[in-house]
This record gives sequence, C-alpha cells and structure tokens, in this order.
Amino acid sequence: MKRALLVLAGLLAVGAATAQQKISLRFSTWAGGDGLALLQQLAKEYSDSNPRVNVTVEVTPFADYPRKVAIQVASGDAPDVGWLAERDVPAFLASNALVDLRASLYADRNFDAADFPTSALNLWRKGGGIYGVPFSNSPQVLFYNKDLFAKAGVADPMTQYSRGTWDYAAFQKAAEAIKEKTEAFGARVMRLDPKAWSSGTLAVLWSYGGGVYDDKFKCILDSDGSVRAFTLMHDMMFKSGSMPRPGDQTTFETGRMAMYMDNVSYSAQLRTVDFKWGIAPMPKGPNGRITQLGQAGYVVFAKSKYPKEAIEFLAFLASKDVMARTARFFPPPRKSVLANPAYLSSNPLIPAESLKVALVNQVSSARVFLAPTNWLRANDVITSGLDRLYQPGANLKAVLNDICRQVDALQ
Repeated sequence: MKRALLVLAGLLAVGAATAQQKISLRFSTWAGGDGLALLQQLAKEYSDSNPRVNVTVEVTPFADYPRKVAIQVASGDAPDVGWLAERDVPAFLASNALVDLRASLYADRNFDAADFPTSALNLWRKGGGIYGVPFSNSPQVLFYNKDLFAKAGVADPMTQYSRGTWDYAAFQKAAEAIKEKTEAFGARVMRLDPKAWSSGTLAVLWSYGGGVYDDKFKCILDSDGSVRAFTLMHDMMFKSGSMPRPGDQTTFETGRMAMYMDNVSYSAQLRTVDFKWGIAPMPKGPNGRITQLGQAGYVVFAKSKYPKEAIEFLAFLASKDVMARTARFFPPPRKSVLANPAYLSSNPLIPAESLKVALVNQVSSARVFLAPTNWLRANDVITSGLDRLYQPGANLKAVLNDICRQVDALQ
C-alpha cells in the first residue's frame, strides 16, 4: 500500500511539473535598431504576463530571411510566429506553410477585424482562409541630408516638392550638384545587399512605366520604361559618379550620402547621427509619383508545436494597443491607429507634418510588389544579371533582354 502511494505521489508530481512546464515560442523577424529593441521588449512583456510562455526573438537580415525561413520550414525547424514580406506570401501560401487565422483570430470580437481595410487583407487570403495579419503598410520615403543640400546650395526635396518640381530629373540634378560641390554621393537607390536590389529600385521602375512583372507575371524588366529607369541609375553611377557603384559600402548614416530610399523604420538607425536630416515623398516620374508599399505581416507557421499559444501571441502583437506602439516604426493598416492624431507624433525623430506629407499622403499612390511563387529563384537570376548591368559600357537593353529570358523560363 505504501509503495502504491509513493508511485501515485510520483505520478502526481510529474503531472504537476508537466502542467507548469514552460512553452518556448520562437518569433522570427528581420527588424534592427530601435525597432528590434521594441519587439524584444514586447516579447519580454508577454512572457512576464504569461508565466507558462517564454518568447525568444530570432533575427535574420532581410535579404536572407525568406530563404532561411523556407529551409527551416522544410526541415521541420520553423519558428512558431514570424514576419513575412509581401513578395514572399504567395510561395508560403502555395506550400501550405502557414496557419489559417480566420476562425481563431479574425472571428474574435476583441481583435476587431473590421479595423483593417479589406484591401489590406487581400494578399493574405487563400480560398476561404486568411493566413496573416499585416502589421506594416508603409510606403517608402526619401531620406535626405539637410546639411549636404545646404552646403551645395541646392533646394532640398521637401522644398522642391512643395513647389511642384520634385521629379527624377530634379533628383538627378540635385545628386550631381551635391557630388560636384561636396564630394559626397548624391543618392543611393539600392540597399547594400544586392539580393535586396528591388528595395528602392521598384519605385524608380514603376514611376517610369516599367517594373519586374506584368499582371500575368511575364518579365518586363526589358520594357521601355524599365530601360529608361535603369539608364537613369546607370548614368548616375558611371557618368556623373553621383551614385555609388555596386560593392561600395557608403551608407546614408555616414553623412556622406545626400539621399536614400527606404521605409520609415530606417529612421531608427539615424538616432545618433551628427547631421540634420529629413524625409520627403519620392520623386515623380513620367508615369507619376509611385512608391513601393512595403506590406509585411505576422504569421503562424504550420509546423509550430504550439499553434494555440502562437496565435495568442500573434493576437497580442496585432492588438490595437501594441500596434499603436509599433506604429512609430511600422505604420499599420489598422484604421483606428492611423486616424489617431497621436500617430503623427509617434516618431520623435520625424516631425508630424513631414510624416503626413511624405508617408500618409503617399499611401493611396503606393504599390505592393506582387511576385509569383518562384520569386526566390527569379530573384537569384535578376541579382546575377544586375552584376552585368551595372558595369561601365554595358548594353542595358541586351542585358535586360537576357534577364527576362531567364526569368520567364522559370515559369
């Protein structure tokens, strides 16, 4: 009898220990700087208020992020919750790598799905399901160095925008004048990592009437509009030297770059710079002022060991209160947050009026980059092709024709 009681006590102890065992959730992101610090703080707050759950934050650079997560999913080592960028959504949906959130989250009154515009959710739909919650709906803006513009005696982008003269001709002219008078680079369009070439570049291509794909996913990098856009950037690299060539590591935050295209979250990296800077709308091209809408969302990966807890953590991140906090870096599609006057004052580094003109007022003309399910392979082809394109004396049309031939062959 005594032995039986000891065995029973042991089983109860094991059961109690199991009940108290912590659940470890992995949250994957490409955030950096203060944006990452805020996400880490939110993960800690959630873990502190939910003693059975411990959330760890995993960081991967943006250019490497989709490939790494795809490998993790295929190998059964996927994070539980994570970010996903708009161009990568089709591939992850096609591979059934995401959890449908419609019944568990979007039906929850506290979540308030009606606070999201229908258009903001279209990218995340498949069949009758919804597989993500967009947390960032941010058009790219132009960061500019006020000190370099003043030193060169050139009207800054916001001033030229207010005069109605801010187009790509003015962009090129300003960059060349700054290079000549200050020896600093006038502008950078692409990010440093060549695999992330589309950031910035797409806005230029679209404004010239070009792009990467048409609506049937046929490559149009060799279209007349695309060729004109690439010619602009090629001339700035190799004729005037006002734009750094691929491989040059000069960044905007060094103070040796007058203009740079990125999302407003990049402002977190400028907190300690020793020069004055501002943001402005993108320049206008022959086809209008079109910027890239960087839409990213929270997702739960289908192979999560703890889908219920993962969804609960996602609901916390996507709540109105938390999105109001993350809005300073990632402008959300939640109408209640954007409509709140507090949003325009949420980023202490950017004046409210600048944020309104350069970001909020550009949302209606911004465009989401839609890519086919083979985007990772296509991006490898394009990245390799741009190495040949951005060379002195390159035949741009011939190189772009060859890139499109290879991209279309992947379909």
